[in-house]
Amino acid sequence: MKITRQLRLDALAADGTAPIQLTITWEGNRLRVGTGAVVRPEHWDEKAQEVKVLKGTPHDSINPRLNRATEAAGEAQTKATKQGRRLPKEELKAAVEAALTLAPVAEAAPAPAEATGFDALFRRWIPEHSRRPRAGTGRPLTPTAVAGLEATRARLAQYAQARGIALRPETMDLTFYQDFRVYATEELEQSVNTFGKHIDRLKSFLAWYEDELDLPAHRHYRKFVAPRQRGRVDALTEDELRRMAALDFRDADTRTRLLELRGQVRAQTNRREEWSAERWMEHVELARDKFLECCFTGLRISDANRAAWKHVHGQMLVLEGTAKTGVTVYIPFYDDDLFKPVALANRYEHRSPNDLLVPECYRANEFLRLVQQLAGVSRLKLTTKIGRKTFVTLKLYQGVAARLVMQATGHQTEEAFNHYVGIDELRLLEEFMRKSARRRAA
Repeated sequence: MKITRQLRLDALAADGTAPIQLTITWEGNRLRVGTGAVVRPEHWDEKAQEVKVLKGTPHDSINPRLNRATEAAGEAQTKATKQGRRLPKEELKAAVEAALTLAPVAEAAPAPAEATGFDALFRRWIPEHSRRPRAGTGRPLTPTAVAGLEATRARLAQYAQARGIALRPETMDLTFYQDFRVYATEELEQSVNTFGKHIDRLKSFLAWYEDELDLPAHRHYRKFVAPRQRGRVDALTEDELRRMAALDFRDADTRTRLLELRGQVRAQTNRREEWSAERWMEHVELARDKFLECCFTGLRISDANRAAWKHVHGQMLVLEGTAKTGVTVYIPFYDDDLFKPVALANRYEHRSPNDLLVPECYRANEFLRLVQQLAGVSRLKLTTKIGRKTFVTLKLYQGVAARLVMQATGHQTEEAFNHYVGIDELRLLEEFMRKSARRRAA
């Protein structure tokens, strides 16, 4: 699903304001919805697709309304996907319009900390923290990062409710830290990395509490450790990637096998697909191609779903404002013996909505389970995220310097980048043996 916001300058009113419109594309459909909000053109940020956060603009009432509508559309799509059905246009429109008709959300007015609960303060901090320009990009937090802040706020509120306590910054000592760790990692069985992210965000909040509100937080919070645990990274080997790319969906044996798998899925899930067998097989092929796009470019699926020919400049794919970090990525766009992004995109040129390199794929991860069976890949569970990890791992094995791969993936630190590096054990062994043989010969 792709959601964009436009200021309709063609409908400029006599008072100098223009209406804001939402355009939503999903599963080959398009829906335009008027938001009921208007703004002056000079107050509209075309790049960020929101009202400029400046004194005198109605950003505090309009932007939250636009965000609610975006979230409502995403939730409607997620609900339909979980139920194994396509999202009807009428249902999506109703969900978006319901979100738009809610009363506008204004920023909380500053209040003394003594009269404001911890959760309310955290809610107040989120928009302030989100608008601050990030180091390196100069841009505010992405919607994905803001959602992470909200997740931490909700987790802390659940912890306080479970323990029957009121959270207060001045009492958040090492005892609190240890108990919150037990709650998150042992009682809720969340990963160590998820707990670490909560701690990072909490420390940022407590620093704001001290510095901006000039109120005391417990000094122990500076000792809170945000742990990170690196497990084995799954990525396709070169041979597996070649097998995946070599699948011929026009081949009679492949089609027969695919129809058999379709029957097995229907028997196991008791789901009746609304698509014909032919269209269903075309969608399995699209899932394979969407996965290959992630393998060949290193893009996250959210960014792959908006990568279009307009972003191609010669032999370089340049995508600004990536979904998670907001950085610009520079991806090689040429074919070699293994990575073939150009040939892949050429198959869909002039056939893809919005001129995307590869069309958006509905239920991609679900269909990838069938693709991996066709390709004989059984050692891992195939998801679009494996595509990004495969790009990183195999580019390094090709001999590309890590700092150059990071420019393509948008990673800003080596620590974050290393979490995406997988191991081709056979290739690793061959390299060690080859270098050892060379030393003996010398």
